[in-house]
Amino acid sequence: MARGGVLYRAAMEQARALAASRRMFVDGKWVEASNGATYAIPNPATEEPIGTAPDATVDDMRRAIAAARRAFDGGPWPQTSRQDRARVLTAVADGMERRKEELRQLVIAEAGATYLTHDIQIEQPIRMMRNYAELALGFDFEEQLPTRVSESMLGTQVNSGIVYRHPAGVCGLIPTWNFPLFVTVQKLGPALATGCTMVFKPSPYGPLINLFLAEIVAEADLPPGVVNFVTGQSNAIAETLVSDPRIDKVSFTGSVATGKKIMEAAAKTLKRVHLELGGKSVAIFLDTDNLDLIAPQAASPTFFHAGQGCAMTTRVLIPREAHDTLVQKMVDFVQGMVKIGDPADPGTFLGPVIREERRQKIEEYIESGKREGAVLAHGGGRPKDLRRGYFLEPTIFCAVPNTIRIAQEEIFGPVVSVIPFADEDEAIRIANDSTYGLGGMVLTRDTAKALALAKRIRTGVVWINNGLNFLDAPFGGFKESGIGREGGRFGMEEYTEMQQIVWKA
Repeated sequence: MARGGVLYRAAMEQARALAASRRMFVDGKWVEASNGATYAIPNPATEEPIGTAPDATVDDMRRAIAAARRAFDGGPWPQTSRQDRARVLTAVADGMERRKEELRQLVIAEAGATYLTHDIQIEQPIRMMRNYAELALGFDFEEQLPTRVSESMLGTQVNSGIVYRHPAGVCGLIPTWNFPLFVTVQKLGPALATGCTMVFKPSPYGPLINLFLAEIVAEADLPPGVVNFVTGQSNAIAETLVSDPRIDKVSFTGSVATGKKIMEAAAKTLKRVHLELGGKSVAIFLDTDNLDLIAPQAASPTFFHAGQGCAMTTRVLIPREAHDTLVQKMVDFVQGMVKIGDPADPGTFLGPVIREERRQKIEEYIESGKREGAVLAHGGGRPKDLRRGYFLEPTIFCAVPNTIRIAQEEIFGPVVSVIPFADEDEAIRIANDSTYGLGGMVLTRDTAKALALAKRIRTGVVWINNGLNFLDAPFGGFKESGIGREGGRFGMEEYTEMQQIVWKA
């Protein structure tokens, strides 16, 4: 990594300038933590601080919740027209577009995101925000019920009715750090489009991008208290958010363990809960006549955002007779093509993981894979020429039993497990032998066969031949991968409460 290079210095200087003065956004005002505390945010590629974020107290969180509650109960936002909501959403999208290059530098510096990821990190959130503006105009907030005849003591009557969708209320929104803008927009967009108010509590690993987005939101002419951002390291502020009776709904993206704690805390006041949690997704490759073509796809979790994605296909399933050849071609690809280093360099494929504690956890998984019988085909260590930064080599295990930890638990790092199968039925059994149920992929020229197999996979998402639809399709998981869905009209529905209104015609 050319630490002294012009590219690196310019990116770091811009990121520091963007990050240095970030404050929280509460009740329409920019505020520090009430005790003045801040904490440093490192660049994961350099370990150098890029800025500080407010380290909020429980009282700070309670003030934000109170502001959101007032804005919902007594403010104009829940009663605004579709057109006004669409106008605000479009203004936020326009602001993101206008400041896209600043967002890019923050995503590089704070999340360690290489240019390879920037469509999903930056471009897609802007498209999603515009799509939510369209949904605000076209969503069915009011649905006509069929006319029915009923009998009562008063005789026969004809009944008409509607289903009316109210805003869900005050939302506690907890996005994760790996795709920070994408995940936050998946909550911000539908919450605004349906007339909710909200308090965001970003991950301690990713506050600066969220606070920069708050600056864009603040320019969109929203009433005070509709959108609030509170940052901090303490679990207590998140616990306050999810347990406070003034919060009507919680949406969390993150780990299964934390999701279970949120459900437990929210149950005390019977809040609505949306959870988008972990995954151990499979890629089932059926065709074996062009392994050179599929090897980069199979190896992609070892380099794309350092494997830090809940739906990445970290279990690669391949017919047994092609297993050894595919593994070698995957190794050849990562050795020859995957450049490890500075995410500010557009030629870098593999950047750092987010923190040293995450790197150490991933290394524990790598050691467990060796102990439990998987074959390490490539990687498994730290790049010898990168002495600073939380880097790991792209790591490929092969001949992996589906029963061991690296095949069953979410690693969230640049590690892939190649698993052979004898026939399609065994591939489906392996795919479904997991406590997770988030994503999956089937790749074959026989689309009809792929569609039939996809319907047998117990996951919320199955991509066939790299098909992708972020704007309209529901995203979420079966089993321990979560509850509820985000995306398109399905995401809108998560932020509404249904009310029946029936009258005698």
